[in-house]
Formats: sequence, C-alpha cells, structure tokens
Amino acid sequence: MAIQIELIPSTVFSGKEQDEKVRFILNMVRRDKILVLEATLSPVEEKLLIEKTMDHVTKDFPGIEIASFGEEAVDLKSKLVRFLGGRMSGFTVVGPSNLVKEVKRDPDKLSLWAAHK
Repeated sequence: MAIQIELIPSTVFSGKEQDEKVRFILNMVRRDKILVLEATLSPVEEKLLIEKTMDHVTKDFPGIEIASFGEEAVDLKSKLVRFLGGRMSGFTVVGPSNLVKEVKRDPDKLSLWAAHK
C-alpha cells in the first residue's frame, strides 16, 4: 500500500490561530498522511501539537513523529523572535509514528524513512 505525502504551503496557515493549525495537522496525520509544512512550528505550537496528539493516542493511532529543519536561532534577536512565536525559515515534517520509522537530522539535510504498517 502507498504512503501519502502532502506538501502544505505556508499560506494554508496564514491568519490561523495556533489551535486551528494544530487541529489541521492532527486531522491530516490521523488519516495516515505524512505532512511537509513550508514553515517551522513555534515551540508553543509544537508543544500544543504533542499535547493534543496524546489525547488521541489509540491502538490504531500510536502518535506522531515531528522534525523541523531550517534556520537556527543563534543570536539574541533570533532567539527572542522564536520564543515569542515568530517563524524562522525552514520546514517541518509531521507523520504518524506507525508510518515514520526513522528521522535523521544532519546540518545539511533531514532524512525520513517511512514504511506502511
């Protein structure tokens, strides 16, 4: 059986509240889709996504794997922007943990191995 990967442009999330973003991501991932988001999630959004995922864990949906890749906050200004919920350039991959077998992050790339149940 095939694995579906959806590429989601950042415009999909423009003007949406954190809860709306998290609900959208979780609904897609619960339908066995791996998402590639054209943006990194803020630390608050990642935390909220993990918390909401825990509410939906079952035998058929064991949870998610999430990895972000992009510009690291190195100076004080960048760290402050990120802390306040601002976006850094990059992307985020989110998928159901029963499909995503391994994620490796190098300085130059993010590798994801997936296999259907």
